Amino acid sequence: MDNARKIFTVCAVFFVLSLLFIGSGVAGDTVMIGINVPLTGAYSLQGEDELKAYKLAIKKLNDKGGILGKRIVYSVKDTKTNAEVARQNAKEFIESGVVMMTGGSSSAVAIAQSEECQKKGVIFMAALTHSNATTGKDKHRHCFRWYNNGHQTAEAMAQTLVEKFGKDAKYAYLYADYTWGQTVQKSMQKVTEGFGSTTVLNQSTKLGAKSYISGLLKAKKAKPDVLVLVHFGGDMINCLKQVTQLKLREKMAIVVPLMEIHMAHPLGPEIMQGVITSMCWYHGLSEQFEGSKKFVQAFEKEYKKKPGNAAASSWVAIFQYADAVKRAKSFNHIKVIKALEGHKFKLLGDKEYWRDWDHQGIHPTYVAVGKKPSESKNEWDLFHIISSKKGENLARTRKENPVKLEPLK
Repeated sequence: MDNARKIFTVCAVFFVLSLLFIGSGVAGDTVMIGINVPLTGAYSLQGEDELKAYKLAIKKLNDKGGILGKRIVYSVKDTKTNAEVARQNAKEFIESGVVMMTGGSSSAVAIAQSEECQKKGVIFMAALTHSNATTGKDKHRHCFRWYNNGHQTAEAMAQTLVEKFGKDAKYAYLYADYTWGQTVQKSMQKVTEGFGSTTVLNQSTKLGAKSYISGLLKAKKAKPDVLVLVHFGGDMINCLKQVTQLKLREKMAIVVPLMEIHMAHPLGPEIMQGVITSMCWYHGLSEQFEGSKKFVQAFEKEYKKKPGNAAASSWVAIFQYADAVKRAKSFNHIKVIKALEGHKFKLLGDKEYWRDWDHQGIHPTYVAVGKKPSESKNEWDLFHIISSKKGENLARTRKENPVKLEPLK
C-alpha cells in the first residue's frame, strides 16, 4: 500500500510539473511559438510570405538542435487583417502556453497582440508593422519591432523628394484610415511641408476598399505635383491600377512611401516603372550582404520565389529570439528581454541593433524607384535602389519619442 501511495504521489507531482511546463510554453523536449499572420484580407500576400519565412527559419533551427536543445513547434492563426481577430488569437495562443508570439502585416493587428502579450508576460517579436505607434505611444516592454516606421520612411525619402520635385512642390495624399496610414501620412506631410511644400489634399480611404476612384478624382482636381499613396498590400495594388487607368501619372509623380515585393510583383514593371518608394529590405541586397544572400538563396531553394521584406521581418524575429534565448541561457521572458535590449547583431545587413528604450530595430532604409520594363532582368527585378539612409540618422530621438517602457516584473 505504501509503495502504491509513493508511486501515486510521484505520478501526481510529475503531472503537475508537466502542466506547469506546458503553461510556460516549454514541454519536455519542445518549445511552442504562436504565429499570427493574415492569411485572408487585404494583406494576405504579405501574411503568406511571412509564414513561409517562419517555417523555413524554424526548420533550420530545428535541423541544428532547436533552441537550448528543445525542438521548436508552432501554431498558426489567421488574423484576417483584423485587429480584434488578432487580439482573440493572441489570447488563445497565450492560454495554450506559447513562450513567444510573432506576426503582423498590419500595425493595428500588431498593436493589439502587443497589448495582450504585455498583460501576460509573453514576448512579442513583431514582424511587419510600420506605424510610429508600435514603438511610440502604443509601445510595450514585451514587444520588439525590427521593421522600420513611418517617421524613418519620411526622413529617408525627404532628400530624394526635394531633389526631384523642388522645395515648393504641391502634394496630395490618399491614405489608409487606421493607425498605420494615419501616422505615415502625418510623417510624410510634416517632412514635405518642412522643406516648403504645400499640401493640396488629404483623403482617407477604407482598409480593404476595392475602388479608389472617388479619391483619385479629387486628387486629379487638386492638381498636385506629387500624389502620395499611403496604401499597402492588395489595397496598394488596386489603387495603383486605378491610378494607371485614370492616366494620372501623366500629370503628377507617384510616390508610395512603403513598398513590399509582393505588392510590386503582381503589377510588374509596366505599372511600377517610375514609382518612387522606400523599403527596409530588398532581395537585391543579397549582392551586398552575406546574411541577405544566405536568406534569399534558402528561400528561393525552398519556395522558387524571392522573399519580400515581410518575410525578412519574420526571419529576423525567429533568429533574434532564438539568439537571445541562447545568450540568456533561459526561456524566461525577463531574461530574454534583457538579452535583446541594446543588442547589436549582423543578420541581413550590417551593424543592426535593438534600442533599449523603445525596442525599435535600427538598420538602414532604402529609397528606390521602379525600373522600366526594358531594365528589368526578370519578374522579380523591379527596383533600382537609389539611396541608403542610416537607421540611427532616421529614427526618432528620445525627445521626439519620449516613451517609457513598463518595468520588468
